[in-house]
Amino acid sequence: MDEGEQRSQRHVRRTVSMLGACLATTAAGTVYLFSTYGPALSHRLNLSSSQSNVVAISANYGLLLSGPFFGWAADTMGPRVLSLIAGIGSFTAFTALAYTYSGAWQMPSWLMLALYMVLVGLSAQSANMAAVTTTTKNFKQNRGSAVSLCIAFFGLSPFVLSHVNTVFFAGDEPDTFGYLKFLSFLGLVTSVAAAGCLTVVGFGPSRYQSVPPGFVVDRAPSSSSSSGLLSDRDDESVYGAVKAVAPSRVQELGEGSAGSSTTAGPVDAAPSGVDYDTARDLGGWAYVNDVEARLLMLVLFLCAGIGIFYNNNIGTMVNAMYYSSTPRPEARTAQRLINHHVAVVSLGSFVGRLTIGIVADMCKRIWRLPRSGILVVITACVLVSQLVVISATTLPGLLVGSACTGLSYGFTFGFVPTLVSVWFGTRHFGANWGITTVFTGFSGQMLGAVFGRVYDANLPDRDPAQCPQGACYRAAFGLAVAVAIAGVIAAAVLAKRRARRRRDNRRRWEAEEIEHVEYVPFVLAE
Repeated sequence: MDEGEQRSQRHVRRTVSMLGACLATTAAGTVYLFSTYGPALSHRLNLSSSQSNVVAISANYGLLLSGPFFGWAADTMGPRVLSLIAGIGSFTAFTALAYTYSGAWQMPSWLMLALYMVLVGLSAQSANMAAVTTTTKNFKQNRGSAVSLCIAFFGLSPFVLSHVNTVFFAGDEPDTFGYLKFLSFLGLVTSVAAAGCLTVVGFGPSRYQSVPPGFVVDRAPSSSSSSGLLSDRDDESVYGAVKAVAPSRVQELGEGSAGSSTTAGPVDAAPSGVDYDTARDLGGWAYVNDVEARLLMLVLFLCAGIGIFYNNNIGTMVNAMYYSSTPRPEARTAQRLINHHVAVVSLGSFVGRLTIGIVADMCKRIWRLPRSGILVVITACVLVSQLVVISATTLPGLLVGSACTGLSYGFTFGFVPTLVSVWFGTRHFGANWGITTVFTGFSGQMLGAVFGRVYDANLPDRDPAQCPQGACYRAAFGLAVAVAIAGVIAAAVLAKRRARRRRDNRRRWEAEEIEHVEYVPFVLAE
């Protein structure tokens, strides 16, 4: 098979795998649908707002706390096993919720609902890690855009399924049982289909046909060559194979010198394209103990937790706003409004996840804007979204807050995975990304617990009609604003550290202290 046929076959396999990744994240997106069935479930089973919050956040605990394990599994076992696990788990969890809601299964304690939701979260993480890890390892040059597209379906799924609920299940008497059964079969079918598509294809031959001036390629004796070309090497090898050489020594080395190293002639990439930042290959405790990795975890903990908290409580907020502002409220209308808000949050999340990777890639290539600076802008968007929510006193105003929150949440979860892969390498990406997300659920739980206590304290009889203009829960969003401010500060500190690292590497490069510089000399690294 010639090179052209190999490239064509690899392209087809990568495309099919990308389709499978989108199917897998569509199944994983069901973890964000609690607001579409949670109010009905809580009413039928007579749960308080605090109990409902515990049930809702349990899905996020299952999703996020299992991240390191499923990330490791994706790195070592491959995506297909994880997709099958996701399908079986999702089917089991939603079936249990459906029959518990109908009364066919007796519930010894409301905590059983929390266990079912933990299983929903575990299944979603299994599908998500299978998809994101595979996509990260299949793309490099356009990795930000590819990962964003994959993750975008995670956010789009609630938008589509909330509309399905509105059209087919939210009649005069909402069919919550039928809706939950539908979700159980949906998760099973899409996960099995994803398992048949997902495969790690790899990057393929490098797009860099030669090494930029000032660099050599360390080749193993079996693959040494005097051509200086990388066309027969996998893109991933660039991380470990391309070494910096002092400018004054480039001519000394000459072509084919040093036995196992070669230099290259001029290429399209100009010396100004050299990026003076690191792309270290870290994993395990080395990743956990890295200061920049910890700062990145902190940013995600603060900013993503706000989105999780909002997703879990938007149903309660809409109910309170609707029942307190309508003389003759109807359960059917209330459910449609909830579905509408869930759809808006989901659509905003989808747009945010889809666009942020493309925009970041463009900013990096065209304007050389550092990714750490883009992260600061994203955290500022999270802050603005919560200021909009806390000032909303009507349903239309709350809808704007839902759109802003969904968009900023999508920005956050669509961008941070790219940072993890670019700054810390792809070899341990699955485990690293799982570790990065593991504590996010705790911030969502903290905000959710505050929301539940504030809501229950202001409405002891649980009558949403006594909550004019959202007054019964607004105080909880004061804390959300404070958390968002802390996220902006953490992102700014991280950006400052990254800028210092770039300056130090450039100074050492220009001083020809090459042995102290570790970085990937291409635009791919920040």
